[in-house]
Amino acid sequence: MSGVEGFELEQEVTGLLQTRRYDPEILPRLEAYVAQQVALNKYDSDANMAVMKLYQFYPERYHQRTVVHILAKSLMALPATDFLCAMYMIALPRQTEHPLPLLSELVRLLETGMFHEFWARAAEVKTLRSEVTGFDGEVRNFMISVIARTFSRIELTDLAKMLNLEGGANAAKDFVCGPEESSYGWRIDPESSSCVLIPPTEFNSAAGTSAPTNRERLSFRSIVASRSLFNST
Repeated sequence: MSGVEGFELEQEVTGLLQTRRYDPEILPRLEAYVAQQVALNKYDSDANMAVMKLYQFYPERYHQRTVVHILAKSLMALPATDFLCAMYMIALPRQTEHPLPLLSELVRLLETGMFHEFWARAAEVKTLRSEVTGFDGEVRNFMISVIARTFSRIELTDLAKMLNLEGGANAAKDFVCGPEESSYGWRIDPESSSCVLIPPTEFNSAAGTSAPTNRERLSFRSIVASRSLFNST
């Protein structure tokens, strides 16, 4: 599909959602739009949720392949809650159909920071990952955001495992020193070339934590005093 055709389909879908959102006859165009998102690494949450809503209202029109692609794209959109919203619109019996339980497990592993385990399980949907353009890259972007909030310093070998970079520490070093990744401000520790230094944030350091003010201390003492007076009566 050319860029012009893709833009035309996007515009067509926008119009359909404005005028015929709950008409099941628009599903073929919406499904084509989902396929376009998969091929071009685009994402339209509103259109995808509209597809899921129509499948919910008209279960006879349910298309498993489209649902799997929508869920994969929703996973790539973490930390947005689109995956959960989409799953709510799938009938319980269908939620057990492969690979939906595995996709749910992959989301759980991502949200709990179990990145090494994520890649091990993701190997079971290798074909899907190759179908959905940009899958691994978008997942790594999510992981990077979590790592940046969690660590101020991390071993290159651990980073390589978390991001599933082939080549171990050397690949992680190339990743950190690459032109795109340098925008994160990550750098190799000058005192230990096996480690990466991550800029401090309000999440990964205590620098932003201030000592209690006198007012806060007095407030606490007042509470204790009040409780003592109350207990003595």
